[in-house]
Amino acid sequence: MPTCTLVSKADAQPALTGLSEKRRRRLPPCTVEQLRSRIGAGEYLVIIDGLVCKLNGFIDKHPGGPLAVLHMVGRDATDEVACMHPREVLADVMPRWAVARFVPDGSGRLSYVEDMELAYSAPRSAGGSTDLDYAAIQRDYRQLHARLQAEGMFACDYSDYARDAARYAGLFAAALALILCGPASAWTYVAAGLCTALLWQQLSFFAHDLGHNELTGRREIDLVLGICVADVLGGLSVGWWKKNHNTHHIVTNDVDNDPDIQHLPFFAVSTRFFESRFSTYYGRVMRFDAAARLFVSLQDKLYYVVMCFARFNLYAQSWIYLLRSDFAPYRALEAACICVFLAWFGCLLSCIPTWPLRVLYVLVANGASAILHIQITLSHFAMSTESPAPEHECFCARQVRTTMDVICPRWFDWFHGGLQFQIEHHLFPRLPRHKLQRVQPLVKDLCRRHGMEFKEFSFVDGNVYTIQWLGHVARRVKTYNCREQLRQGAVASIVKA
Repeated sequence: MPTCTLVSKADAQPALTGLSEKRRRRLPPCTVEQLRSRIGAGEYLVIIDGLVCKLNGFIDKHPGGPLAVLHMVGRDATDEVACMHPREVLADVMPRWAVARFVPDGSGRLSYVEDMELAYSAPRSAGGSTDLDYAAIQRDYRQLHARLQAEGMFACDYSDYARDAARYAGLFAAALALILCGPASAWTYVAAGLCTALLWQQLSFFAHDLGHNELTGRREIDLVLGICVADVLGGLSVGWWKKNHNTHHIVTNDVDNDPDIQHLPFFAVSTRFFESRFSTYYGRVMRFDAAARLFVSLQDKLYYVVMCFARFNLYAQSWIYLLRSDFAPYRALEAACICVFLAWFGCLLSCIPTWPLRVLYVLVANGASAILHIQITLSHFAMSTESPAPEHECFCARQVRTTMDVICPRWFDWFHGGLQFQIEHHLFPRLPRHKLQRVQPLVKDLCRRHGMEFKEFSFVDGNVYTIQWLGHVARRVKTYNCREQLRQGAVASIVKA
């Protein structure tokens, strides 16, 4: 069992800065029993800096989508809110929703609903044991977060993006030159496709920063820029990405809640997926049917093949989001911008002389984009999906447990976009990615002091590690099939009898 020392008020970094102590004292107290009772009655109550915030009226207004809020109902979300939002938002917005002062029960728990059936958020997957001191980890993480803020680390250095912009322009110019001026040969369009794929990969890193409001710090400006980058230049919905990605940051690697590891019928990163789990993100059961059993049994062999078609899935997910999602605040704008993408990309294809060469270019441009999807999945696919103490595990410990860094030479940072430092990014999502490397030694020191395993591999070794894990799960399908046959045989015997 984890050590559950409570964090003192002096050590804690308050997330809410806009609520006076006088107003805090005027708020009524709320015990654990009252919190659970009110949640059971339909209230969305989240604990933030010792305050109980009722967010029923905020759910549909949350820019990151409703699920990022719903997954924190009944839980202490102080660290999640502090790391995902600027202080100005906390000062101006969060105090409006405070309805009570939380009275903890002295157990050191951070979640009070793991035994409750909530339609919108499943209990965190549990497994294993730990002797980590979560309270001490939380305290030191908050102190590190405060230190980075005091040192101005969250301020954007625009010279970094100037260098990136030059790279984007060079790749775009190379692709255009090859298509418009190059000889009409297969090699020309293969080269053009590779330039386009690399451009989309690099632009994805930029759109990622905009989605986290890392560029200007102003949500409206960064979002419009993100739409211009992702929708107009890449044909993908940044709104869909924000909804998906914010959920991923809140419930990283949770089998029932994190969409970034819910890839049946093609992949299962945990044998828990064999149980046909219900996805709170997709709102449906992820059936482990015959097709899923076949693909998952071969997933280590098909990994790179499936990755080559992953971008086509993102096109589909973008349109599904824009046409069907209840939460799509910029639906019309994004649909129009993706149509602009289809128009300019279609004009570009018309400059390629024959249909076989056009198909070749499209397949290479989208297929070579697999590198981005490999980079993304590498950081999480082979990592833990079960919390040793769901009620007590703090935000920092959860992110370190579920995330992996990729080692690469400094001169090759551009290829990974700086996001090979995924542990640091998950701990400080609003920290500009160009500064993540500078924070890594501090995070490693924090992990060392508290006995947390800091996993990092080279890109090659990370691929080997991930493939080995996928193979381990794939081999379990054979055992599952045997058990299913025995179970069905027993049922048939009983029916016959």
